[in-house]
Amino acid sequence: MNLYAVILCGGKGERFWPKSRVDLPKQFVRLFGDEPLVKITSNRIKKLCPLNRQFFVTGERFASLIEETVRVSRKNLLLEPAGKNTAPAIGFAAAVISCLDPDGVMVVLPADHLITPEAEFLRSVRVGTEAARKGYLVTFGVIPLRPDTGYGYIHFGEEVMQQHGLGVYRVLAFREKPDKRTAVRYLKSGDFLWNSGMFIWRVDVILAAFRRYLPDFYSHLLRFQQSWGTGKERSALRQLYRNAPSISIDYAIMEKAKNVAVIKAGFKWDDVGSWLALERHFPVDDSGNVKVGLSFNKGTQESLIYADDGVIVTLGVRGLVVVRSGDAVLVADKGALGEIKDVLTQMTEDRKGKMFL
Repeated sequence: MNLYAVILCGGKGERFWPKSRVDLPKQFVRLFGDEPLVKITSNRIKKLCPLNRQFFVTGERFASLIEETVRVSRKNLLLEPAGKNTAPAIGFAAAVISCLDPDGVMVVLPADHLITPEAEFLRSVRVGTEAARKGYLVTFGVIPLRPDTGYGYIHFGEEVMQQHGLGVYRVLAFREKPDKRTAVRYLKSGDFLWNSGMFIWRVDVILAAFRRYLPDFYSHLLRFQQSWGTGKERSALRQLYRNAPSISIDYAIMEKAKNVAVIKAGFKWDDVGSWLALERHFPVDDSGNVKVGLSFNKGTQESLIYADDGVIVTLGVRGLVVVRSGDAVLVADKGALGEIKDVLTQMTEDRKGKMFL
C-alpha cells in the first residue's frame, strides 16, 4: 500500500491580516522562517511521500502560486471550484487517489501547522499507516500542554494497538472548543487530547464512510470518479461541488463512525491560528515583548510587534499587537484580536477598504 499526502491549502488566513491577504493567504507567506507554511508542510512529509505522491487541495486561483512555491506538477493540484470546508475537499482527494491506486493510504495534513521534531511526526505517521491498514479512520491527538480553549479535544478510551512506542486508542468522543473550566478538567483527567485536524486512512475505508454518512454527496462523488480519464472531469467536479454540503470531516464522518482511533502523538504541534502564535515561536524580551523586524520601543510591555518593512516605534503601551506589512498597519489590544474578521468584513463593504484586503 502506497502512502499519499493530501495537503489542504484552503482558508483565507484572515487572522494574520495584513501579512496575509486575499491573494496571498497565510499558508503562502513566510511567517516562521525562510519558507512559507505550505512548503514547510510539504518538506516535512517528503521522506514518506515524495512530491509525486503529494496532492494539494486548493482554490483554482492559487494553482500557479502552489506550483511556484512547492515546485510541484500541475497534475498534483486538486483545484476546488468553491470552498466547501474539509469534508468535500477530502472526498475529492480520496476519489482521485482511488482512481490512481485503489489500495492507497492517504494522510491528510492542513498546510498551516507547525510541528516539531520532524522525526516524531514521521514516527506517528508510520504508526498511523499501520492502524489505517487495519481499517481504522485514524486521527492524530496531541498531548495538551495547557487548558487551551481555542482547540477541539478528543476523548480517548482503551488502547487498540501499539507500535514503535506509540499507542493507538479508541476514540470515545470529539469535544468542541471548551470553556476555561472544562479545559482545565480535560487537562487534569489525562483522558483528552488536542484535536490536530490531521488524519490517515485507506482510501477505500474513507470512501465507504462517505457512502454511509453522506450518501447524497457520495453519489455525486461516484459520478465524478466515473468521469476520470474521460476529459469530462472538470464538468463533473463542478457538478460535485454544486451538490456538496459545506461541512467539516469531523461533523460529517468522524463524530459518527465507529472505527475511529487516535494516535497519542509525541510531537509538538501548533496550528498558528493568529498573530499571538508568534509568542510561542520567537524570543520574549525582558519586558515580555516579542519583536520581529525593526522596531524601537520605550515603556512597552507584553506586546507583539511585527514589521516586514520600515520601522515601528512604540511608547508606553502594554498588551498590544502592532503589525506593519506592505501598505497596511494593524494595531490591536491582544484581547480584541479575535474581532479582526469583523473589521475585514467592514472593509469588504467599503470601496476604498477593499483595496487593502
